[in-house]
Amino acid sequence: MKQELVARDLIASDEAAAFFNAWAIDEERHTDGFIRIIELVANGSEKTLRERLEARSHDFGPIVEHLKDEFSVMVMIAFDEMCTCRAYAAEKPFYDALGNNTFHHWLREVIADEAVHSMNAVNVICSRYRDRIGQVGTILDNLIRAADTLRYSGTFVLDYFGAVYSRELLADSRLATMRNIAKPLIV
Repeated sequence: MKQELVARDLIASDEAAAFFNAWAIDEERHTDGFIRIIELVANGSEKTLRERLEARSHDFGPIVEHLKDEFSVMVMIAFDEMCTCRAYAAEKPFYDALGNNTFHHWLREVIADEAVHSMNAVNVICSRYRDRIGQVGTILDNLIRAADTLRYSGTFVLDYFGAVYSRELLADSRLATMRNIAKPLIV
């Protein structure tokens, strides 16, 4: 994702650049954790899993309409991270059923990271784009409409598959994102 945004010249501010640097590090750490879980639970091989990840194409075509400028990208990220935070939280019983407390603790860290990513994106929006906050609701509505037809294509955003990504989760995530933008937590 970060490379695509750089190639499209969509990272315009130092704040967004700092956000994406930290975000990319965390996402790589999350990938490492998921690979480890697949190794342990499904007898996957790290080498094979990493080869499959490397071979996967990254098609940004399905989300190109949401890659207009830094503002729209940050709104998309704030929403997406809120959605994944809530989706992972809904999947706690699955991870708990794996029978290893390490999975439970790891998932709590991932949930916390996703929440922080959402708030960090909100902080970029509020510090750089106060004059455009009135556009956020429309962008979020468009993202929710698009979620019905999007297919995941290796972009690290809007990868909503599975029953946990219900209309209710998307609507609740929209509301939380709007609320956070209205009253950000700037640290």
